Amino acid sequence: MKTKITNSEFEETFSSLTRMGERFASAKNTFELLKELNPETTTAQTHILVSELNKIQFSSNTNTVFYFYFPIVSHILYYKPEHEKDLLKYLIGPNFANGTSEVDEMIAMIKGAMEFKLKENEFYLTKESQFWVENELLKLEKAIQREIDLCWKELEE
Repeated sequence: MKTKITNSEFEETFSSLTRMGERFASAKNTFELLKELNPETTTAQTHILVSELNKIQFSSNTNTVFYFYFPIVSHILYYKPEHEKDLLKYLIGPNFANGTSEVDEMIAMIKGAMEFKLKENEFYLTKESQFWVENELLKLEKAIQREIDLCWKELEE
């Protein structure tokens, strides 16, 4: 019974990805690979997941883009923190575009977004994603600064 509850919570968290998967193979593949993600997932499998996620190229306003990627990226980074260089851009870029350009502000914004969205929908983030935001995000100050610097560089080009 517990597995069924967990599966339905997982499906609720990634329902927008599932809906998108009806039209885009990369979104469907990302969802299927996310379902299998765990600490034993191989490097090759994780690379395929990141590649499929990158193919989605979800476009909308900056807030919607951030809120679409937030559950996916934080869930992956919980299990595979070594992929922060590939994935943090999905969290940092949209918020940089909205004017957040300091590391401490970025971390506070992401934590605040988590709290805001969880009040709207208790299944917005997986338990793993919530753990990552609360316990691991702060450890990524240098990586977040790197992403902010990349955003500045792109803006200047």
